Amino acid sequence: MIGWLVRKMAGTKNARTVKAVRSFINRINELDGQYKSLSDAELGEKTAEFRRRVSEGETLDDIMCEAFAVVKNCSRRLLGTEYQVCGRTVKWEMVPFDVQLIGGIALHRGGISEMATGEGKTLVATMPAYLNALSGRGVHIVTVNDYLARRDAEWMGLLYERLGVTVGCIQNDMDPAERREQYSMDITYGTNSEFGFDYLRDNGMATRAEDQVQRDHFYAIIDEVDSILIDEARTPLIISGPVAESSHQYKELRPKVDALVRKQRELVNRYMMVAREHLEKGEDSEAQPYLYRVHQGMPKHKQFMHMLEEPATRRLLERIEDTMLTDMHKDEARALREELYFVIDEKGHDASLTEKGCEALNPSDPEGYVLPDLVTATADIEANEELSEDEKLKRRSKIQEDFMAKSERIQNVDQLIRAYCMYEKDVQYVVQNNRVFIVDEFTGRILPGRRWSDGLHQAVEAKEGVEIERETQTLATITIQNYFRMYDKLAGMTGTAETEASEFHETYGLDVVVMPTNRPVRRLDFDDRIYKTQREKYRAIIEDIADCHERGQPVLVGTISVETSELIGRMLKRAKIPHNVLNAKQHASEAEIVARAGEKGTVTIATNMAGRGTDIKLGEGVVQIARPVVESDIPLDGKVDGKTLRDILVENPCGLYVIGSERHEARRIDRQLRGRCARQGDPGVSRFYVSLEDDLMRLFGSDRIAGILDRLGLEEGQVLEHRWLNRSIETAQKRVEQQNFAIRKRTLEYDDVMNKQRKIVYGMRGEIVRNSNVREQLYDLIWDVVNDRTASMLAERSEEAAKAFADWVLLTFPVAVRQEEFRGVDPEPAADKLFGMVKSAYELKIRTENPNSINEMERHIMLHAIDSRWQDYLRAMDGLRQGVGLRAYGQQDPLIEYKREAFGMFETLMADIKEEVASKVFRSSTSLDAFRQFVSSLPKTLVHDEVAMLGGRTSPTGPMSRGGDPGGGPEAMPRVAAPVKRETAKVGRNDPCPCGSGRKYKKCCGAAQ
Repeated sequence: MIGWLVRKMAGTKNARTVKAVRSFINRINELDGQYKSLSDAELGEKTAEFRRRVSEGETLDDIMCEAFAVVKNCSRRLLGTEYQVCGRTVKWEMVPFDVQLIGGIALHRGGISEMATGEGKTLVATMPAYLNALSGRGVHIVTVNDYLARRDAEWMGLLYERLGVTVGCIQNDMDPAERREQYSMDITYGTNSEFGFDYLRDNGMATRAEDQVQRDHFYAIIDEVDSILIDEARTPLIISGPVAESSHQYKELRPKVDALVRKQRELVNRYMMVAREHLEKGEDSEAQPYLYRVHQGMPKHKQFMHMLEEPATRRLLERIEDTMLTDMHKDEARALREELYFVIDEKGHDASLTEKGCEALNPSDPEGYVLPDLVTATADIEANEELSEDEKLKRRSKIQEDFMAKSERIQNVDQLIRAYCMYEKDVQYVVQNNRVFIVDEFTGRILPGRRWSDGLHQAVEAKEGVEIERETQTLATITIQNYFRMYDKLAGMTGTAETEASEFHETYGLDVVVMPTNRPVRRLDFDDRIYKTQREKYRAIIEDIADCHERGQPVLVGTISVETSELIGRMLKRAKIPHNVLNAKQHASEAEIVARAGEKGTVTIATNMAGRGTDIKLGEGVVQIARPVVESDIPLDGKVDGKTLRDILVENPCGLYVIGSERHEARRIDRQLRGRCARQGDPGVSRFYVSLEDDLMRLFGSDRIAGILDRLGLEEGQVLEHRWLNRSIETAQKRVEQQNFAIRKRTLEYDDVMNKQRKIVYGMRGEIVRNSNVREQLYDLIWDVVNDRTASMLAERSEEAAKAFADWVLLTFPVAVRQEEFRGVDPEPAADKLFGMVKSAYELKIRTENPNSINEMERHIMLHAIDSRWQDYLRAMDGLRQGVGLRAYGQQDPLIEYKREAFGMFETLMADIKEEVASKVFRSSTSLDAFRQFVSSLPKTLVHDEVAMLGGRTSPTGPMSRGGDPGGGPEAMPRVAAPVKRETAKVGRNDPCPCGSGRKYKKCCGAAQ
């Protein structure tokens, strides 16, 4: 009550934000009037003036009103200009409205502008993009696909070019040189994946500065920001490469799993028959165990889903599900599940074999699909005093190999079961050109180049009988969240962001500002129509479409899956109603199909209209019934001849009619679909059709709806319709949104650990790539190795420590040392002494090398060490991420355990990189002659050791070699003591010197003598 009074008196935060910028709008319009007297050339010269003023110290905020006014004035001057956009002739017809100016200010300030469909978001972005491009640092405008990026760049390019601002566009098929050119423009359009992948290639794969294409991450405007920063943020951007040897067994295991799935289906069919018999006799308690096993074994069984249409049966299943989750009945639940061959967790999207399933897969060896107990087996081996150390080692290795083989086989089987039972063709994926393509669940588009991880994609390929592509390994990866959080300033536009405002603020620090519409919205949203079965629902949808088609009213039907769109298409074909289908299989022609969706009598079926980026304009005659209402420009509840627009639309619906075939799990997607009609004051109506068989209602639906249906005794074909039911459905959607937010948040918490490490590795790698001379970085890495080793190995000051240290030096560097030199010596002077010796040896080596190639050799050695170790580290982190969840059973927080272990692993990674560089720099050469000359210049006592370091070879490893360890196998080298953690803070060579001189440590007290 108090909150309501405060909002009533002071207005909402959003209303106050919009009101606060009104003075800027007045100033912009005033300047626009003044600029009318300028010539085209004088207006264009304003850009140079603004750039000069910014370079002289004025901020972008200082010139915001002037810059926006210039864009608005230029837009007016372009009216009627015809030009080419994506091969089509278009005419410029846009001048920013006041609400678009407000939206542009919100974008410039780093917020999200929520603007209804048809309000001109594409034009809104031009004003903050132009203003921020004046900084000279580059602006990125992010779209959802390549077509929209190209279209918007060419469409708005006319305006930018008139103002003297350059425009670029990134497309999927561009080579690095083209990309570099496009990024050099003042404003660059592209998709989120292209921007992200270019970042990964620049920082994780490029070997020369000229191979890097991006220049800065200053300011980005994201179109359809909720689709990109929320929906697509579930999946990280990953650049993969083929593994040397594939270990999956999907082709071999597929026939066995196929047979297992058939056995499970036959078993579930029997359970269904028994459950039905008990229910028909009113024996609910006897039916419950059978319903439970069916739900655990095949939750999408057609007869089972039909049975759940009865509210009483749904409540019965929910009761036993709740009962089996209690500690008292956990043993009973386990026993019931063990009667199945495998168990499906539909909500968790997981599948797992039972003991019965393991035996059915391999009757001769049921243990072949059961992981051995490594801890117990290893303990038994260690306790066996009859075994020698070598025999114990062999047995431990055998157990580990068996464990890895079984683990891989079990994981392959689990993924195949998921592919068969949880991933449906034309729903989660489509098959085209003998390949499996993922379908985006939020936009309905094909995601080319994207593949499911952990072998799931190969499992689906095996299921469909298409060619199974080679297994891949991760070369570079970053989440959408962490990529876009790199920008100094971020902004976004969409028609639906308010429902996710808390996530935008918490994850990205972005506030949502809802823009008023230029004209009042005249869309009537009917209450949902709720049916018991999908069959009744689809029949009602076809009848509704037929009625509209007969009257000439255009209809847009939104579906969640390709399968549903094609089903409705087939039903319309039988009803002889002409229609267009837009889904993942027809994405290439989507703009043309959507543009025609508002013409009289048109019926369009579209899979998830989110982010289509094309306005639906009403054709001639579509709004004739409501023409007086449109012309008088009255609100929805105003009156004409005693009737409101609502009354007119209810009696005789006109404008575009949007039909939702089911509710999406995200309210935003439903709002986006509804927003496709009633643009810029056009009339329009929308309605959703829902059944209890829909996934949302089945998995998260409210018990309240089932109870109402039960009390009313709803018969076949009858429908429920009330706004209270709409709220119950929205409650179900909120549950899913909260669950998905929790998943994204947890994923981001894990990736934040990797992100810090990624920045360190990419920072080190970037310095090496960009610097023309990398000798200083090489010396820094060698110093770190020498310093760490002396600190750890000479801490004891014993005879054994000095010997181990001398052995390590002789194996790593071509330096003649005796253990007596380091016996009892403090680590710091020992490090200085050894580094000086190593540096002198390397300077001797440099004199024998080709001066034109030595720098590239050094660069290659360092980059190869970083890349190979980093890729191994990514695989190890993936394994840690998958296994750390089990720590929860030991009352440990998996995230804390992940952070702790990741910290130790990263320390090891950095040490390994430096060790490899320090070792290989003496084992590589620009030519064979140079290497021979270097070896001949060494003291004779070291020549044998130097050849031994190279594994007995007489030829060096060139800078382009990518083979194994050029120093021979690990068996050629004696074991040395492992490093221990230091107790005092380490002073890096680039850190300020502790003596207080203000110079770097390496240039002061740390300088080699």
